[in-house]
Amino acid sequence: MRAEDYLKYAAAVVRQRIEWTTDEIGGSMCNADHELPLDALMDLRSELDEFVARFGNPNTYSDGRKVKTQAQIEDGAYAVQLWHPDVAEDEPHSWRGHLSFDPGEKCPGVYEVSTDPATQEIHVRVVRAV
Repeated sequence: MRAEDYLKYAAAVVRQRIEWTTDEIGGSMCNADHELPLDALMDLRSELDEFVARFGNPNTYSDGRKVKTQAQIEDGAYAVQLWHPDVAEDEPHSWRGHLSFDPGEKCPGVYEVSTDPATQEIHVRVVRAV
């Protein structure tokens, strides 16, 4: 495995964690001013993206595999899988959860997600309540 593939993987992990962090801070309803720390995180992401781009497409490993696959579960909700640069490290995963609903409303259904490292696909099955 090539070192730049591990760098692309690390950059994808950092990108994913920054997105999660900024979403959590933005949605926290906290009245404190977080503009400077959020800007610092976004600057870090941009600088890392620029650096990784020197090694080709940051979304593709040297062997042509994808670094990340994403599939929509429902509007605004996605399943994301970061694929390890060493194929032997990836294993199939599956999980399930409830579709989004507001407090006081009935749950509209459930979803099941499974990953297939061999094809780098994410399979989503949604079951809506009748």
